[in-house]
Amino acid sequence: MDSNDISTSGDLVFKPSARAFFVHYVAMFLVFVGPRLNPAVGLPVWLGTVLGLIVLAAVIYQKYGQEYRVTSMGVVRSWRWPSPRKQEIAWENLGEILVLRGLTQTILQVGNLAFRDKAGGSELFWYGLLNPKDVKDLIERKRP
Repeated sequence: MDSNDISTSGDLVFKPSARAFFVHYVAMFLVFVGPRLNPAVGLPVWLGTVLGLIVLAAVIYQKYGQEYRVTSMGVVRSWRWPSPRKQEIAWENLGEILVLRGLTQTILQVGNLAFRDKAGGSELFWYGLLNPKDVKDLIERKRP
């Protein structure tokens, strides 16, 4: 799989796929280029640039600021910035795993996984996975 690896510890590691941000790329293009091509659009060039940079920062944060792991203990979502933190569901508390994807995500072969916590903790959400059904199958096979 494109953005997925098996680390040296035997953990499965997944990261958001670049394809998952297609709509963001379109938004960046529109706000960067739109006011420059058609000044009558009603959006000042400086505001389009600022909005484009905000969307770009959000894409960078989502794409490079987090990773997802399947470990011997359970499933984990890790954030790298602004301060490192983790959200984890242990195998014994892992309930249903849902594949969530819309039409655009289906066309791009990306999607999201939502993990239910049987212990009543918050739901764990993995965004922008390449081939999410295959990822779900891998997780189910690793489940004890």
